[in-house]
Amino acid sequence: MRAAKMHGAVLRHDTVVDLVRGPSVALRGVALASGEIVEADAVVIAMGSWSILAARWLSLPAVWGCKGHSLVFETGETIPAEALFLACREASGEILTPELFPRADGTTWVCAISTAGPVPVDPADVAPDKGARARLEALCRNISPALAAAPIKARQACFRPVTEDGLPLIGAVAGIGGAYVATGHSVWGMLNAPATGEAMSELILDGAAHRVDLAPFAPGRLPPLDPARLRGPSDPRVSPTNRAASGA
Repeated sequence: MRAAKMHGAVLRHDTVVDLVRGPSVALRGVALASGEIVEADAVVIAMGSWSILAARWLSLPAVWGCKGHSLVFETGETIPAEALFLACREASGEILTPELFPRADGTTWVCAISTAGPVPVDPADVAPDKGARARLEALCRNISPALAAAPIKARQACFRPVTEDGLPLIGAVAGIGGAYVATGHSVWGMLNAPATGEAMSELILDGAAHRVDLAPFAPGRLPPLDPARLRGPSDPRVSPTNRAASGA
């Protein structure tokens, strides 16, 4: 973002309440909660699990939220700089697949335990499931004495965006000029973000992506979500009715 600002970009934090269409079917910007209209030649829906909210404005497939839980430990130099992928069986018999990522700042990020459920409209309301943190802490103590002795810096939960077929939605939205989507990467969002951003910039500026074949990720491959299946604005959660969110 700093590099983009050096080239004249402006970062705005606000709430978009609608898309604004021009005389034709093409978009001409977004409407903010304040009433302001931000003019734009292109609008990209890239809101992770919250991209499902855009189904109110565009014909888009559903993006479900799969909640993951994680801990950040203050490990210093007690853990070597190698990622670790495990499979562990709990006393209940459930198999968990924790992942450990030591970081350059002396912390180690550990994730495991995924659950399905409605996504709160406000990301600040995302919270770990009851008992999930205790399970994850117990798991970490059992698999590593270094983690067992390390202070916990953060206890977190987040929603990963997933689609019906497990592939992301990357491309132009059919029938609406200037509308694009880039979401649904599940656990690979941070890893694939640079390639997705480059492909989207080429698509928007040049009309086609040059380095990535976007055909497998075209949003039109999946049926659009009926916006009537979304819960009403009085319900502070985002979840299509009659359908459980899935991380499969």
